[in-house]
Amino acid sequence: MVVERGLARCPRCVSVADYAFIEYARGMRYEVRCRKCGECYEEESRPSAALAPVPAPEPPIEWPPDHDPVPPRDWRAELRDRVSEVARHGRTGIDLLGRSATAFGTQALTWVRDHQRRGSTESGSTESEAGPTTDAKVSVDQTGG
Repeated sequence: MVVERGLARCPRCVSVADYAFIEYARGMRYEVRCRKCGECYEEESRPSAALAPVPAPEPPIEWPPDHDPVPPRDWRAELRDRVSEVARHGRTGIDLLGRSATAFGTQALTWVRDHQRRGSTESGSTESEAGPTTDAKVSVDQTGG
């Protein structure tokens, strides 16, 4: 007859397990059944020799079906996957930043060249194929227009 049931720690993996105290004519049995690792621990305590032994042992408890034991984790593979994922996201961010900086630099260079051309056409000087003449003044528009 089951006297008590509850939760205890598994002696093998130290996770939470089911336990039961079973009383029968020869004494008492303590059973711990771990659902995580599948360990089944039994311990019997018998009373003193004053009691007469009963020949028929009590059958073990029918426990509910177990879940499959948890497979061991490959920590190195998990860490490697996470680091590679972070690196991939980091590379993507750096690539985007590089493209943005390149686009910004190209736009800035185009803006400077346009303003240099506007300044040279406003002052009336002409540029030869070799470049601007040295005696022509290049006016810079301070208003940005």
